[in-house]
Amino acid sequence: MASFKYCIDEAIKGKKINKQVADRLRESDDPEIEIQDMVEEVSRVQREKAVDAVRISVALDKIKNHPEGAGVGLMSLLGRDITGKAGYMNIDLLSSAYTKQYMAKFADGLSTFRTRMLGLSQDEESLNMFIKAVYGETVSDPKIQKIAKDWMELAEDLRVDFNKKGGSISKNENWLFPQNHDMRLIKNAGPEEWKGFISSKLDRSKMLDDNGKPLTDAQIDEGLDYVYQTISSGGMNKAKGLSVPRGLGSKLARKGSEQRFLFFKSADDWIAYQNKFGKGDVLTTLSDHIQGRATDIAMIETLGTNPRVMYDALKFQARKIQAERNKPIGETSLSMMDAVYKTVSGEINGGQMVSLADGMQFVRNLQVASKLGGAALSSFTDLATAAVTAHYNNIPMTKVFKRHMSMLTSSEEDKKILARMGLALDSWYGRAHSANRFSDTYGTGASAKTAEAVLRLSGLEAWTESGRKAFGVEFAGMLSDNFGKTIDELHPSVQRAFKTYGIDKQDWDSFRKTKPLSLQGAQVADLMADKSMKFHAMILQETDYAVPTPGARERAIATGGLERGTAWGQISRSAMMIKSFPITMITTHLYRGATQATIGGRVQYLGSLLASTTLLGAFALQVKDVAAGRETRDMDSAFWGAALTQGGGLGLFGDFILSDVNRYGKGFVESLAGPMGSLVNDTFSLTLGNLRQAVVGDETNVLGEATKFIEDITPGVWQTQLLMDSMFDNIRMMADPNFEKSLASMRKKRMQEYGQGYWWEPGETPLEVLE
Repeated sequence: MASFKYCIDEAIKGKKINKQVADRLRESDDPEIEIQDMVEEVSRVQREKAVDAVRISVALDKIKNHPEGAGVGLMSLLGRDITGKAGYMNIDLLSSAYTKQYMAKFADGLSTFRTRMLGLSQDEESLNMFIKAVYGETVSDPKIQKIAKDWMELAEDLRVDFNKKGGSISKNENWLFPQNHDMRLIKNAGPEEWKGFISSKLDRSKMLDDNGKPLTDAQIDEGLDYVYQTISSGGMNKAKGLSVPRGLGSKLARKGSEQRFLFFKSADDWIAYQNKFGKGDVLTTLSDHIQGRATDIAMIETLGTNPRVMYDALKFQARKIQAERNKPIGETSLSMMDAVYKTVSGEINGGQMVSLADGMQFVRNLQVASKLGGAALSSFTDLATAAVTAHYNNIPMTKVFKRHMSMLTSSEEDKKILARMGLALDSWYGRAHSANRFSDTYGTGASAKTAEAVLRLSGLEAWTESGRKAFGVEFAGMLSDNFGKTIDELHPSVQRAFKTYGIDKQDWDSFRKTKPLSLQGAQVADLMADKSMKFHAMILQETDYAVPTPGARERAIATGGLERGTAWGQISRSAMMIKSFPITMITTHLYRGATQATIGGRVQYLGSLLASTTLLGAFALQVKDVAAGRETRDMDSAFWGAALTQGGGLGLFGDFILSDVNRYGKGFVESLAGPMGSLVNDTFSLTLGNLRQAVVGDETNVLGEATKFIEDITPGVWQTQLLMDSMFDNIRMMADPNFEKSLASMRKKRMQEYGQGYWWEPGETPLEVLE
């Protein structure tokens, strides 16, 4: 590690660390362990300098030695390496693995407090009892008492683990819960109303200055002003250098400052504040804190105590390295790199235009509810990608399929076992997770709940999670089955996977000594016993291939790396809605297939992918035709072309632009813009378009267009879509005298282009169909 020694020498010259610390780091066989040993021995400043020296040296070694160059090496440090040649972990994957491991410790809480009844119901009484138990109030339910104990232990683990990686969060016995403030609500209330509401609920005996002395009323008032400014400005007051009230420097100057300053008297006071100014329910607040801390740990483990500064330094070094190699990094690649960094670091969620962002997200969530109700029928191709990924990793495909079906009806206890082994169900702690395969979903309000209800009722949520669980379990089972073999005795496919994720002989020998778990009669490797986290990370990453799910790179492409709270950030998110799936297929399977070592390997991978996705795409097309009231198609060359499009990459987006999702006359360009572009066009036509027609004396069709507009934004699922179509078709026939001709034209066109009739004619009522 020559670069490591060089960094240490430079740190000494710059007086960033002393000779004693430098000697210890030089002489250590493992600088990472040495840093952890020094955590309690050296000053915070010296420790952070030592941490950063090690982090940058390790990172430089990785990016310099990447076979595809330093630029790809740095990108692979941030998100998934699409070349498969890095052999080291990335921030995005580390964050996911840490999140799953921490959620595993809170499995009982997730199971008890998760939303039910299509995401519309939650046990608020138990949640409130849980809060009281954490506050030390008497609670008779032993299960709730245990969950409260689990939470406090987990909160401490998060703090300790963050510090072990180089962070510095001092223990605070008074800290019980994170506060998830709703910036918009607080800003709208104004400082006086907010301060008036919260003041009477605070425990002033716990609100101390930096020297541990009780704050005066004036200091508390100043402190509350500062907290209000921090929350309502999204932290911009700190960025602008607004002075911290005297005596409260360390409590208010850093990230999450309000959590070191605001302490509530009782559980009821905390609940009252959460209900009025909190964002989301209690479980969302806790899970957001866990995910946020997991990301912080992944960031500091990879990029040191000041990630942005280190990223910029590494980018500079990568550009310098490639320039010296006469292979400079292009500006497009650098911009993409910046977008991925913003995504993994969370910078992408910033911006000042919070009301605009929330409003646009509200609309997009409703578009998810109205447009993705049939997405489950487009997701049969998951069986194909799961089969290809299973074969690639030497996992029997039939076992994955069988497990997928059994997981659709798995018991609550089995789900908790999965959570405890590090395969926590994402829907337990995040709304509308399955929609993120196709579109950016966000938020906890009514629109997010509506989207979640549609996705659960349509079956997409259950299908997606069953597929992910099945693949993860069978991968863990395959590892367990091979515990008796040395690394050299493993199948070549498994050895290749180990190399991809940086797993060596020592890692395998250590992991195969762990005790397997029993799940539904099968033995599976316990991923929580994986101290290296490499096996856990490998399974999580390969699961994203099996059930194509966007990672940091795909989210960066879809958002352009633009902040959520900006106008351009919202335009980007709206324009790229439902395009995540084809992007993910390109950056996962198509790229993996194209980068196989031999021509034969490329042909085999891409050929099996093409064949299997096309066959499943054909099945999806026929099922969707039947669900739409049409007869099945003739399986001619045009049909197989459509099946290729459906299964081979475009998925739901291909369905949107190539079929008659918008069956009443939208053009290709309008459809290409996606649901939000269509919504803008329809809104313009209904309002300004009709107004212009009225002014110039042309015939208007306000009632017909209004009915169509309402139909397009009404949430629905494929199981009831025919009834909804029938209802709206009949309303439109009453509102628009020309609509019946449009239906006749549509039926004729369908027959001409596809030779396809209808078993439920557009405009028919259920009684007419039964006749």
